[in-house]
Order: sequence, then structure tokens, then C-alpha cells
Amino acid sequence: MIENLLYFEVAQEIENKIGAGTYEEGEKLPSERELTQSYNVSRNVIRQALTILREKGLITIKPGKGAYITKINDAMVTETLKRVVDKYDSSMEDIQEVRNELELSVIRLAVKKANKENIKELKKICEKMDGDVSISRFLEWDFKFHKALAMSTGNPIFSVLVNSFFDMTEQSAFLVTHFTSNFINVMDKAQDHHWKLLESIEARNVDQAVLIMKEHMDLFGEEINLLKIEKLI
Repeated sequence: MIENLLYFEVAQEIENKIGAGTYEEGEKLPSERELTQSYNVSRNVIRQALTILREKGLITIKPGKGAYITKINDAMVTETLKRVVDKYDSSMEDIQEVRNELELSVIRLAVKKANKENIKELKKICEKMDGDVSISRFLEWDFKFHKALAMSTGNPIFSVLVNSFFDMTEQSAFLVTHFTSNFINVMDKAQDHHWKLLESIEARNVDQAVLIMKEHMDLFGEEINLLKIEKLI
């Protein structure tokens, strides 16, 4: 096979092994010499294959030490999504539109699947938010509430996605709302929604939960409009 095609094949085989768990996170890959022997190819092919894997974020190459399987974390997903958003020149409204659909999917599943421990955790967070908290602390607890909702679905992928989209909304544009005079009122409305969402989960009332979540996400849509009017985004 032509050499410039071989490295794609080798890269794919190593990627498959990473996906299958043959190579675990943080584990050091065999040396270039060992890989050339295993795949019966030149060292140049191995180096090109490793470059592909590095560009995909699957491995980290440490000079003088070798290649290591990248440890996956939520931040990596967020950074990848941010690059996609930048690539397509997506607006804050585009991001919020996707987050709205995500949160609606989460609440539907949360109503059906949340167990006693999930409900207990959500109630604990709501009680914390009832206290005298600053805007920044409120946003932190708001994130924890939505993360706990996502966890209650029993599907960890929702938790990762909620984390990423929250970071691209609240943790960027919505931190600017510290400077808007009406954000305290938004906090009060949001907290009322939190309690009502919890009540809907306890009652296993999907329709009510979806309605409240739509109202809840509309609050952030209003904030986007306000920030655009004030030319803050």
C-alpha cells in the first residue's frame, strides 16, 4: 500500500484500540520502534499516524517521553464545541436555541427517572439558593441545579452537554448581567422556577415540568435581548 495511505490505516487501528479500551486514559503508547515492528511500517509512517491522533486530541506527545493517551474531561468537550461555534460563526441566539432543546429533553427524562437521592440533592440546592447569595454565587448554584437535573436522567452524556452549554451561556455572556439593574428580579423568577421544577418532578408531571422549563429558559432569552440592546454582546 502507498505509504501516505498507510499512516491513516495505522492511526485508525490505534484509535480503535483506544475506543475499545485496549489503551487506557493516561497510558503510555508503545515506543515508535515497537509500533514500527507491530505494524511492519517505517518510523515515518508511525510519526505521521501519531500526528493525526494528536490533532484529534486522542494522544499527547511529550518530548523525550513518548505518546500518552489523553485523559478525557468535560472541559475538552466544551472547548471542542466552542471551536465548532466559532467555525460556523454561530450567534448567542443559536447557542441558546440548542441549549433550550437540551434542557427540555433533560427535564422530560428527569421527571421520569429521578430517584429519591436525585430529588434530595435538587432540594438541597434550592434551599442554598434561597439564602442571601450574591449574583455570582447564584449562578454557581444555578449551574449545580441544572447539572443535578442532567445527572438525574441517568445518562451521563446529558451532564457533559449541559456543562458545556452552560459554560457558553451563563459563564460568558450572562456574567455581564452583573451590570444590569433587573438581574435581581431575574434571580427571583429563576428561583421560583427551580422550586416548581422540583415539585413537577416529585409529582411526575411531565407537561407541567416542560411548561415551567420553557418559561425558565425564556428568562435567559430576555437577558440576551437586553445585552444586545445595551451592546454588551
